[in-house]
Order: sequence, then C-alpha cells, then structure tokens
Amino acid sequence: MDNNELWATYKSNPSTDLKKQIVLRYSNLVHYVIQHSRFPRPNVIEDKDFYQFGVEGLYEAIDKFDPNYGTKFETYAIPRIKGKIIDEIRKLQIKPRSESSDEVRYVNVSLNDELVSEEGFTLYETLPSDAKTPAEIMDKSEEKKMLLEALKKLNERDRLLLTLYYYENLNYQEIAQVLNISISRVSQVHTKILGKLKSELKVQYA
Repeated sequence: MDNNELWATYKSNPSTDLKKQIVLRYSNLVHYVIQHSRFPRPNVIEDKDFYQFGVEGLYEAIDKFDPNYGTKFETYAIPRIKGKIIDEIRKLQIKPRSESSDEVRYVNVSLNDELVSEEGFTLYETLPSDAKTPAEIMDKSEEKKMLLEALKKLNERDRLLLTLYYYENLNYQEIAQVLNISISRVSQVHTKILGKLKSELKVQYA
C-alpha cells in the first residue's frame, strides 16, 4: 500500500493498526527533526525524552493532517514535531508562557471563523475585494471558495506560514523560530503572500 492509499484508507476508516503503520512509516521524521534542530538541553531532559516528545508531535500531526489540501505530510509534520519538542522543553523549564501564543503547533489552512491572527483579523478579512461587502460581488460562501482555490496555488511554505499566523496565532518571532528564518524575513514573506492572494482574487473577480 503506497502513501496515498494508506492515508485514504486511514482517513475514511481510522484504526489503531493503520495509525501504527503511518507512525512507523514516518518515524524517521522525528530523528530528522532532532538531528537538524538546535534545541535547549536542560539537565532534566535525556535524549530519549526528545524522541518521545517528537513521537507525540507525530501522533498529533497524523490526527490533524488533511491530505485533501495538497500538502505533503512531511512538510506538515516537521514543524509540528519540532513545535511539540519546544513546547515540552518549555514546560520542563517551568517558564511562564501564554498557552495561546507560545504553543507551537501546525495545522492545515482553514477558512472557518477560527482563522484569526494574533491581532484579531481573519485571513478572509485581510483580503477584501474592492466592493464594500462580499454580497456586492457574489454569495459569501462562493467568495470563500475562490479564496480557497487561491490558497491552493501557494507553495507549501507559504501555506504553512499563513497557518501558523492566522490559525495557530503565533507571532512573527515564534514563526521565525519554527521556520528557522529571521523575524524580518517572516514579515517580508507574509506581506508577499497577501499580495499574491489579493492579485489572484482580483483576477477571479474580473
């Protein structure tokens, strides 16, 4: 059974056995994250703990992943695995943190009402058309379908950044940590992505 068949079978009829198969198939991602990341190493954490945290992140990624969005599971899972490890390290270091802003998680881009940035703006509201209201152009649900189509045309990194910002409510500093880029670069990429989406929507509105 290839990866696509495995995911299709699991999502249509989830089972413990299928989930174990997926975990075994992608367990190398945990090793990859640990080997290619520079995590703080408090004395209370052993090497086996890093792996356990990563496996927990892998399980969470499997539960949340939606193959219908066209994102590769590897691209989806790596930030979640890394985020889970960072989150557990923070807990063990007993540092005060905000559950909503410090928990590093990754999920697929969604267009529901929870897709809100740290400043309280939804992605949908960030990309207004020239009309005063969506109803002046078309039914709101149809406009959201068009936005979803525009999102699908973005590359995986861009979709990931939007997800972290609008769905997971991570700030630029936290996104920079997850993606291993500078804060200024996060800002630049975010602005560029919004420009792409606005341009795409203008084409569809025409």
